[in-house]
Amino acid sequence: MELQLIRNATLKINYAGSTFLIDPYFAEAGTQPSFAGKAKNPTVPLPMSTEEILKGVDYVLISHLHPDHFDEAAQAIIPKDLPIYCQPEDSETIRAADFQAVHPIEDQVDIGGIRLSKTQGQHGTGSILPLMGEVSGFVLSHKNEKTIYWCGDTIWYEGVKENIDWYQPEVIVCHAGANKFFQAHNVFGPAFTGDSEVLIMDAAQVSDLCHHAPESQVVVTHVGALDHETVTRAELRAALKKNVGSGQLFIPEDGQSLVFDQH
Repeated sequence: MELQLIRNATLKINYAGSTFLIDPYFAEAGTQPSFAGKAKNPTVPLPMSTEEILKGVDYVLISHLHPDHFDEAAQAIIPKDLPIYCQPEDSETIRAADFQAVHPIEDQVDIGGIRLSKTQGQHGTGSILPLMGEVSGFVLSHKNEKTIYWCGDTIWYEGVKENIDWYQPEVIVCHAGANKFFQAHNVFGPAFTGDSEVLIMDAAQVSDLCHHAPESQVVVTHVGALDHETVTRAELRAALKKNVGSGQLFIPEDGQSLVFDQH
């Protein structure tokens, strides 16, 4: 298995002979509105061309439809006949964007010997949670590959623990920019009543995940590209090196690839 971080949550995974593109976010730097009043998003450019990103892609996985996970640029560039797998709540919206091969996953599907299972997530807590909508993660498993659990946009909570205990993944990808929304830059209106708690994991939650799954290798993404993040890669590394083994945790840079041996 080869996992390449593109930017933010966008991943390219070569797995059991197939290539999956996860949560494609193709916007050019500074072309989207700010989430926290600090800078326009994304805050950094893509590390390679979209042509290179799409080269060899067999399938697209979409966790949810927030604009930093499947934006207008990606929707315009991705071939309309490329198979897309998503949570059921998003399938009609994706079809309405003229994609011709949209496959909602209620539970799990098999793709050429690869088992693709949908998992639940919790995108924050408090008054912000109902505004975030439904989110999902996915587990990929194959007889010749390590099982990988991509958590998606979720905090560390009982549902993630249950997913780890059930699927026993050898590789876990978690989102950990500790992103927050702030009342001073309220993009939600009266439904949002104050500064939010984190929407995805922070350093302490990643530490809890690592300790819960000590035999898993953990990859941290969704950091370094948006203005409502509240932690940097360097801060995550500094906070986590104290109590998480270096052989367990990986915090790749944009464009970096990681290889995990087969069984």
